[in-house]
Amino acid sequence: MKSPVFLLPAFFTFIHCSISAQDILKANSGAIITVQNGAVVFLNGGIHLDNGSALSNAGVITIAKTNIGTADFTDNTSSAYNYGAGKFVFTGTGSQTINSINQFERIDVDNAGLNLSSDIKSNTWYLISGIVNTGSFSAIATTATDTAVQADPANANFSSSWINGKLQRFITPVSVNNYQFPMGDATKVNIAEMDNLMANPLRGVSNITASFGPKQGTDIGLNVSESGTPYVLVNTGGVWYLTPDANPSGGVYDLKLYFNNFTDLADNSFGILRRPDSSSDAADWIVPVGSLLPSAGSLGRTVAGGYARRNNISTFSQFGIGMSADPLPVELLSFTAVKGPKNVLLQWVTSNELNTSYFEIYRSGQTGSMQYLDKVAAAGSSSIRLNYQYTDLNPLNGFNFYQLKIVDIDNNFKLSQIVHVDFDEADLFYVFPNPVTNNEFFIQHDGNKIDWLKLFASDGRLVKSDFVELSLNQISVKLQPAITKGAYTVQVGTDKGIRTTMILIQ
Repeated sequence: MKSPVFLLPAFFTFIHCSISAQDILKANSGAIITVQNGAVVFLNGGIHLDNGSALSNAGVITIAKTNIGTADFTDNTSSAYNYGAGKFVFTGTGSQTINSINQFERIDVDNAGLNLSSDIKSNTWYLISGIVNTGSFSAIATTATDTAVQADPANANFSSSWINGKLQRFITPVSVNNYQFPMGDATKVNIAEMDNLMANPLRGVSNITASFGPKQGTDIGLNVSESGTPYVLVNTGGVWYLTPDANPSGGVYDLKLYFNNFTDLADNSFGILRRPDSSSDAADWIVPVGSLLPSAGSLGRTVAGGYARRNNISTFSQFGIGMSADPLPVELLSFTAVKGPKNVLLQWVTSNELNTSYFEIYRSGQTGSMQYLDKVAAAGSSSIRLNYQYTDLNPLNGFNFYQLKIVDIDNNFKLSQIVHVDFDEADLFYVFPNPVTNNEFFIQHDGNKIDWLKLFASDGRLVKSDFVELSLNQISVKLQPAITKGAYTVQVGTDKGIRTTMILIQ
């Protein structure tokens, strides 16, 4: 028969005087300890629970470590249960150890260090002072609220208490926009933060396990660039690991990496890169596909801001901070030429504009060199996707080739790829119905072999679509049911070149 012990609302102090002993509260097999709502229990020493005992806490249990003996929490239970809605406070002048398979409601850390000797699950981790050293285990925040891991006001930016090891957080990106992962090493914290989750919520992911550690390997073989500017090394201050329970099936997030105690960073010359978790090979570093840097001079691009930022990330892995010798310039996401009845519509999309002054437009016929046509003013500096267009009202007969010259305020420039249209086509190529209804349209053509089809939204995003050949001269294009209404660019790759046209989806 189990022996119950009830601690009612009151303040209890347990004082232990033996230097050799360490457990102030010990429950043998069969014992039940209940701390009721409102009760406050202060233990100047540790807790030891034998297998077969039970602890129910609806109040506050403080486990204090002084200069004498130890004050650890050891639960040898073999069948997991929930300790209840109360709080456990680990405090004192020394470090403490915790071991349990059971569920805590809240753990407060206010000591010289909390060492885990098992995975520890708590709905809330409240960090005041002292590093949580997980070793080979994990600190697990079992609720998906943004406050499941939080810092006391005295622990600004987790500077006095953080996780040294693995931190697992459950997430609900549909309703929570921001999660912080206060990880670091034995001497400093380097927070990772997922932002802007609700705009396009991640799908298929329920939890993320994060950690921070030294960069493995060297920079020999590094071969990655962004918008034509190469990264020359990855900062040795450390790398972050973000590992989901499952790869996301959709959605994106923005990532902030706080570079506490990193050196040699320069404004606008660094950016977040990724490679597989297990990799130490510099050749594996890449720019996350589809991601964007904030605008130059903004937070996430400056050293004074304290962190690197990259937006629109859709994957997880090992992340580091790449460094370039020069500022990273404007990124041209797309450049297309669409043939009209008697004109050509040029459209282009940029991101990460840095001191861009203007775009020069050049054109040539099938023979001859590119000639200046006109100029379009640029936004200057921006982190968002920007859409530009220009209409050539007097195209040449036959082929028209177009190219952009992107010029910054210092008169440095870069050139785009060349696109073209043909005003001497006798062949058949048109889309119907246009506007498109019922998420399907057809392309009538002259029998050219169609190798591929791409559909671009007005902001330059590639939109998923599938086509089926109905006959020698006609294909059917199926759109996703949830596609947004608006204007889209259709590019078709044939054995005679690339054909481009516009459609309107209603």
